[in-house]
Amino acid sequence: MQRQTIKFLKDLAFTACCLLLTVFFILSSHAFATELPIRGQARGESKIKVGDKAPLITPELENAHKQGNVIALMLGYSSHCPWCDKMERYIYVMMNETNNFNDRAVFIQTQIEHAKLIPPPPEGMELKKAYGVEGQPWLFIIDKKGTVRFIYKIFVASDVFKRNIEELLKEQ
Repeated sequence: MQRQTIKFLKDLAFTACCLLLTVFFILSSHAFATELPIRGQARGESKIKVGDKAPLITPELENAHKQGNVIALMLGYSSHCPWCDKMERYIYVMMNETNNFNDRAVFIQTQIEHAKLIPPPPEGMELKKAYGVEGQPWLFIIDKKGTVRFIYKIFVASDVFKRNIEELLKEQ
């Protein structure tokens, strides 16, 4: 009988430890998870507003602007963001189907948040700071003069995206 009591107490102690550890991990992971960016959710407002000059601070953006292209700049990356993935897919299809709107528009995308264990590239961090954004995706559509004309947070429909680009291409 004494052996059964000892086994019961050991099992009870083990179960209590497991329960306490489970509660601890749930509470601690919840606390840390709230500090991380929510994947696929842009938050707040960007520092750059419609009508502002776009910070064209990367060589790729500078080159596209010098060539007089309309620029669709997406700050977000599809490998870990469901909305980034959806937008990237239809934008790439549209850019291919229209031959980059007859070579007058450019789609530039960069990662600005950590993707699992992969940090954003330095230019992604520079763009995140320059545009003053949190979370992802953000889509900035920049006209040929370098002015931000449209800003979309989280998602924009393909027909709206196409209409925006075509509108800017008609301008002198």
